[in-house]
Parts: sequence; C-alpha cells; structure tokens
Amino acid sequence: MSGFIKIRAKELLLGNTLKLFFVSGIAFILKLLATFSLIISTNAVLISPFLQNLVITYNSLPVYFIYSLIVVSLYLSLLLFISGLKMGENAIYFMHSKGSKAKFKYLFIFLKPSQSFRALYLYLKIFLLKISWFLYFYSAPVFCFFLILFLYFNTSVYSVVVFTLILGLVILLSISHFYYNAAIARYNYAVYYLCTDIKIPVKKAIDKSLQNSDGFIRDAIILKSSFFFWLISCIFILPFFYVIPFKKLTNAKFVTFTDSLYENSYLQLNSFNLKSDRIY
Repeated sequence: MSGFIKIRAKELLLGNTLKLFFVSGIAFILKLLATFSLIISTNAVLISPFLQNLVITYNSLPVYFIYSLIVVSLYLSLLLFISGLKMGENAIYFMHSKGSKAKFKYLFIFLKPSQSFRALYLYLKIFLLKISWFLYFYSAPVFCFFLILFLYFNTSVYSVVVFTLILGLVILLSISHFYYNAAIARYNYAVYYLCTDIKIPVKKAIDKSLQNSDGFIRDAIILKSSFFFWLISCIFILPFFYVIPFKKLTNAKFVTFTDSLYENSYLQLNSFNLKSDRIY
C-alpha cells in the first residue's frame, strides 16, 4: 500500500511541486517571523525604561502581573496564528490529495478566531495525548536504563551481564518505539477532518480518526518510516523543495485513500446486513 500511495502522490504532484512548496514555504516563514517578532518585542518591553519606571514608582507585583497577562495574551495569539496557518496548509494538501486545485487563499481561511481556536484546541489535545502515550510506553525503558546504570556503578556485575542488559534495553526500546508510533498514528486523520468540516467538534474529529484508522496502523508506520531516507537525501541528492511537498501530499493521500477503503467496506457491510435482514 505504501508504494501505491507514493505513486499516486507523485502523479498528483506533477505540475504542482513549486506551488505546494510555495504554500509550505510561506507558512513556515510567516510562523517564523511571527515567533521572532513576538520574542524580540516582548524582550524589548521587559527591559524598557517605561516598565522599569513603573516597577520603581508602583508596587512591582501588580505591574508584573499585568505584564504577565499581556505576555500570555500575546503568546496565545501567536499559537492561534500558527495553528490557523498549519490547518490551512493541511487543508490545501488534503484538497490536492483528492485531485482538487486548492487556491492559495485557503492558507489563511483558518485564521478567523473561531477556526483558529478549534485548530489550537485540536493540536493541543493531540499533543497531550502523545505525551501520555510517550510516558506510558517509554517509562519501562527509562526505568531499565537507570537500573542498568545503578548495577554498573554500584555492584560488581560482570561485563557480559551488562552488555546483555543493554541489548535487552535496545530491544525493549525498539518495541516501545513501535507501539508508541502505532498509538499516535491513530490521531493523524483528525487534522484533515477538522480542516474539511468547519463545524465538526474536535472530540468527534478525534473519535472519527480513531475509528477510521483502525486496520491501517501498520501501513501508516511503514509509510512514515519510508520517508527517513527521503529526508536524508535532501542533503545529498534530492532538493528539499520536492521532498517536503511530496511527504506532506503523501500523508494526505494516505488518509484520503484509507478513508475511501473504510467507507467502501462500511457500505458493503451495511448492504450485506440489509440483505440478511430481508432473507430472514
């Protein structure tokens, strides 16, 4: 399946490589400029004579409290801006994965407050879910790592035993890494559901992603792993302005293709159930 999806993505990429790279490049530059501008302006205000005079003239605690509220509001605005741009970029790639020609203006349609808040909420919720799965799957390898360090420095364990434990740790870490990727791959669909349906709740988008990704987790991991050498090749062989759009479009095409497979199997199952009901 991975090879087939890549071939379809290459076909869709023909004639659209520079356009999609321009979309991703503009989104990245805007996010970078917004981040650096906010950091520089915040630091300038913090060391400004005006703020220092306020601290000296008035009680410092209320002044810094108000300043903290302003800073939090500014950084929240930055996160909303980044989330809206990222959602718009995903929308363009998802439309291209379906064969539609998305206009450049779609990059900014999720910058509206209502849509950017939904995007930020989704990204934040998925981020927290990923952290939870990371702690769940990597807690055992971390515990074993510190246990090996303790045995090595505080006991007279043979070197063969230590090397055996290290080998076991590597195997355990590989298993944990595989299952972690399998767990977080179940949320990949939610972003595309949210960018194509502006009214779908975030929780429903995540639940739908968990449901529709069932049965395609192994393919998602294989597809993700296959891009490692593609990204490395940007340094020596392939230009990054081709690999980046290709990777993003392939991810979107994977969701489009597997979604269609799930819907077809669901329709066939319902049709079979209806026929069974008629028989009985």
